[in-house]
Amino acid sequence: MSSSPIYIKIRVNDQPTEAIVDTGSAISIIHLNFLKTIQHNKFTYTTRICQTANSTPLKIIGQIELEIQIKHIKTYVIAYVATNLITSILLGNDWINSNHVHLFGDQNYLTIPDQYGHLTQISYTEPPSINYPAILVNQITLPPYSQTLVDITSQVSNANNLIFEPYDRYISKFMFIPHTLLNVNNHQAKILLINAQNRQQTLSKNTRIGTISYDTTFSICTTIQDSTKSKSLLNHQPLRRSKNFKTRAISYSKDNSDQIIRNNRCHHCNEYFLSGNDLQKHLRAQCYSAQIRKQIIESIAHIENPKHQLAIQDILWRNKILFDPTPSIINIPPQSAIKTGDHPPLYSKQYPASDKDQQIKFQETQKLLERGQIEESTSPWSSPVVLVKKKDKTMRFCIDYRRLNAITIKDAFPLPRIDEIFDQLSDAMYYTKFDFKSGYFQVPLSKEDRPKTAFSTRDNHYQFTVLPQGITNGPATFQRVINHILGPTRWKYALAYIDDIIIYSKTFEEHLSHLNEICQILKNARFRLNPEKCEIARTQTDYLGHNIKNGEIRPSANNINGLLNTRLPQTADEACKFVKAAEYYRKFIPNFSQIAEPLRKFVPTTKTQRKKGQKTIITLTNEEIKAFEQLKNFLTTDLVLRLPNNRFPFKLQTDASDEGIGAVLLQIYPDGDRPIAYLSKKFTQAQRKWSPMEQECYAFICALDKWHNYLSGITFLWETDHKALTQLNKKAQINKRCERWRLKILEYDFKVKYIPGLTNSMPDYLSRSPVDDAEEDPDETTHLSSKSTQTDISNVNNYSSIVAAVETRAMKLRNKTLNDISDTTKLTSDSLNTSIEENRTPPFTIDELIQAQQNDEYAKKIINNIKNYKNYIMKNNLLMRRQKTPVPYVPQGDFRKTILQIYHDTAANGAHFGRDKTVHKIKQRYFWPSMYKDINNYIKSCIPCAQFNPRRQKNPGTLRPIKPPDGVWQLVSMDFHGPITPTSQRGNKYIISLTDVLSKFVVTKAVRDNTAQTAVRFLKEDIISKFGTPRCILTDNGTHFTSTLMNELIKQIGTTHLYSTPYHPQTNGQVERYNSTMDAKIAALSNLRKTDWDDQLPFVTFNYNASIHSSTKQIPFEMMYGRSPVLPFDHQDTNVTLSHDSEHVKKLQQFLSNLNEQAKLNIIKNQQRYKQRYDVNRSNPSYNIGDLVLVKTLNIRYKFDIRYEGPFRIIQTITPKTFIVQHVKKPTLYRQVTTDVLLPIFERIY
Repeated sequence: MSSSPIYIKIRVNDQPTEAIVDTGSAISIIHLNFLKTIQHNKFTYTTRICQTANSTPLKIIGQIELEIQIKHIKTYVIAYVATNLITSILLGNDWINSNHVHLFGDQNYLTIPDQYGHLTQISYTEPPSINYPAILVNQITLPPYSQTLVDITSQVSNANNLIFEPYDRYISKFMFIPHTLLNVNNHQAKILLINAQNRQQTLSKNTRIGTISYDTTFSICTTIQDSTKSKSLLNHQPLRRSKNFKTRAISYSKDNSDQIIRNNRCHHCNEYFLSGNDLQKHLRAQCYSAQIRKQIIESIAHIENPKHQLAIQDILWRNKILFDPTPSIINIPPQSAIKTGDHPPLYSKQYPASDKDQQIKFQETQKLLERGQIEESTSPWSSPVVLVKKKDKTMRFCIDYRRLNAITIKDAFPLPRIDEIFDQLSDAMYYTKFDFKSGYFQVPLSKEDRPKTAFSTRDNHYQFTVLPQGITNGPATFQRVINHILGPTRWKYALAYIDDIIIYSKTFEEHLSHLNEICQILKNARFRLNPEKCEIARTQTDYLGHNIKNGEIRPSANNINGLLNTRLPQTADEACKFVKAAEYYRKFIPNFSQIAEPLRKFVPTTKTQRKKGQKTIITLTNEEIKAFEQLKNFLTTDLVLRLPNNRFPFKLQTDASDEGIGAVLLQIYPDGDRPIAYLSKKFTQAQRKWSPMEQECYAFICALDKWHNYLSGITFLWETDHKALTQLNKKAQINKRCERWRLKILEYDFKVKYIPGLTNSMPDYLSRSPVDDAEEDPDETTHLSSKSTQTDISNVNNYSSIVAAVETRAMKLRNKTLNDISDTTKLTSDSLNTSIEENRTPPFTIDELIQAQQNDEYAKKIINNIKNYKNYIMKNNLLMRRQKTPVPYVPQGDFRKTILQIYHDTAANGAHFGRDKTVHKIKQRYFWPSMYKDINNYIKSCIPCAQFNPRRQKNPGTLRPIKPPDGVWQLVSMDFHGPITPTSQRGNKYIISLTDVLSKFVVTKAVRDNTAQTAVRFLKEDIISKFGTPRCILTDNGTHFTSTLMNELIKQIGTTHLYSTPYHPQTNGQVERYNSTMDAKIAALSNLRKTDWDDQLPFVTFNYNASIHSSTKQIPFEMMYGRSPVLPFDHQDTNVTLSHDSEHVKKLQQFLSNLNEQAKLNIIKNQQRYKQRYDVNRSNPSYNIGDLVLVKTLNIRYKFDIRYEGPFRIIQTITPKTFIVQHVKKPTLYRQVTTDVLLPIFERIY
């Protein structure tokens, strides 16, 4: 058998993991910690002591039956539960024999038969790395030339014969820690520390000095001991074998084999070598991947000195694992990054997505699952998924964590100050930059925070196991991690700004040592780098937007070219804008007035001068050119341009013009705004056609891309002169391009401020004199989502018949936006043609009509047999229809379409009049056999006519009554009524009322406002505390009922909250009817000034409840309380008789049951009568998914306002009368509507 354990991938109770298959173990064992992470039955407690082959005690606490699934094959085993197993699960001979498993060690696979006897081959996997950091317990100070035993701690609780490996920096001749075997007790052990230097050395508390790992090169063999006797369950002992090494064959014993195995074995081909040099040569020649070899060679190609190149190459070869493309999670304790206090879980509905995007989501989640970066989840939290296209055209899988970020307690861990970073770099001559590969995904996330990162796709619900992108504390958490890992090297020769590491040294020899040290640290931490973005041993580099060379730090050319390379002003207006832009920083420019004086003459002093000067072509004199260049130099040198300083807040100013975009990055100093960098870029021809809002937003997006290092992880201010963009970070955008960009910038924390255009001088000037070449927007073809996935309303507490016309919280789609869909069926341009310009159709000539007749089969037939067709004549080679005034025959095709357009759509000939008038006009001028049918179809399918013509028939859609509930207080309706004028003497302006749908019993209260707090207080104090909790509450979509405060109360009391369809008050008709009844009665009882209406409200409500209701034919008071109401003037017997009736409760229940049943029957009869009246002369159209419709405009303000909006496409059916529709031209706009506001669009023949 192989000396290394066999690992295979399995699923334990549907939880993926890696298992050891050990033929030397008679039993199967599972780790208690892993058992806690899976769903399982209760296990049988048994206490036993088990020993491994190296006598390490293994504590057994019980047994449990497990389902082991390998690919499609399911097996079962009774496994022992251990508290200190070195792996998640071990499968022993009991499982191997019972499932007829055969191992083929020389070919690295095993076979297992399925239920039909067919063998399935299972490949072995690489053993997982199980390294735990060894940390000093106390601060240690070693005198010169001394040694001492020190205490270390680790995550391992108790184990024997663990391997301790010191970090490379502690194997030097000055500070030495030997490799050793350790016994760990209660998380602690002792190691030897040697100071071989002539001065004392100090190591701080919690210093990481090495790693502890289990010896996994031998079989895990166990024996179980009872308290009375020992009984061996295993008889296998690890084999001692001779190994043939590549350089020479040697035999080794256990004493020296560990070191050789660890250091001189190739993990790719498992060959052994006598020395590390032999191993390195072998790796470079054969076993390093071609990709890694290419990356290492390219990273050092710039080094001219051959010796230097070899030295750097050697370091990179030895640390090649850093460039391994295989994803990795660093070996640090899981990080807590999402502290939300006691806030309840947030659930956000998923954004609709097309099938193509759903496939992308599935592929991405599968990749994340395979990498262990996400796991399946049962979390109540959920955030929506968005797909954003990256510059390389691939899709970035993102989660919209805005709601989660809003409730997250902000992490105050500081980012390094950029000015202090540059101070450190000013003396260095050699630089190396490292960029992490998906840095956040390498940081493990704490189990407490994982449920908060949950998201859903149509396939499953997942949560992250690593730090996800987009959370507000991501930068601070990552900075804390990298600071801890770099440890004492920070501020000495290595620095990190979030995920950008720079190593700096004064000499090349120092740089070799520093580079090797940092590579070892990152390798031990299991970090992975992105080699394409790394720079090795450079004498010049760009870091954080600045160029560093020979100790000099200057603004990067990319940051100042936007201003430095602007052309000379060509018009008076351009010269004026430059002067105004420079004037913004005049306090930092010495003698600004004198320098700018030659250009002052171009600054107009009146509106007339300003208007004339805009197009005035100018040629600058030498003096004016000198002033222009001098001001530019001031603005791009240290006199004005400053290094970033984190003590002062950042500000971003952007602008766009017809030519391009401009942006300035500034910091707000006490003495004024100081520029950091400039951006200027031209527009492409396509971008010039964008709307102003899109151009202005694009300027902001480009600035964020360019200055990401400055603006990521901080709060900054964005100033724009486009007022519509002030809501970009708060609300979804109707403009689909701006909405894509809004989703792209979720990771940034910024505030938006509107400033007048006159004060936005520098960005305005840069946008009108763009420097950089135009670039296509990489997100231009991004498709984010399409079809809606709504919760089925029939599943709400089995009240499908009651709530058929209402929506649950998950179905509240009003005022939300969808993203662009890729599969929207394209409408013909004719059916969507609404503008006058597009309707100007050029007429055809007689010669063209004659040619068309000759090409038409039907016309040719008539022409060739004209004598047989008495209704036709030929005149000047033109076939004419015989009538009082002969008219030309029009053949099939575009000619008929053109005639219909001219005599219906155009202003001069048709003006969108109806069928009869259009038929009369065309009939007098042309003829074709099906003209009546074609004209009727053309007008019925005319969208402008449908949108603007008034409808004189009843709204479509028959009545669908809501079935009454089974009992009292099962469904209630609640609403606010008001504001009521005048305000009462007590200051009340509204009435809040609640009506029981079955009994019609009403509860009312006069209140001062209609806020969510008032509604919650009414429910608590006037409803729940007096009548109990209703099972379902139906309300409209007002903010007082949709607020978080109301939702939290509904959740606490366990009630179902239902919402009426937007703009469809008939759904909540119970309360609406009572309100109309109540107004008249209160007005009749109130005083002349009507200021005591709230005093009369209780009496009106009581009398309403005490009177028989027309629908139920019952008294609401009786149905609610089980007794008749006693009115103030009713005669009452003064004698009170106390008697005991044992059947009273049953009689009362029977009485109430009869009332309820009779009320239900009466309501149903009344609904049927009303439905008969309602449905008379009313159409009942049916719609299918994909149908095109127009939607009625609900709030028409002016005579010429559009009456029906659209066109929309039906994308989902909620109920037979309720649909989700999506705008065809604006795919990000959709609504929930009912049949009565829809107008079908007919398919056009021509």
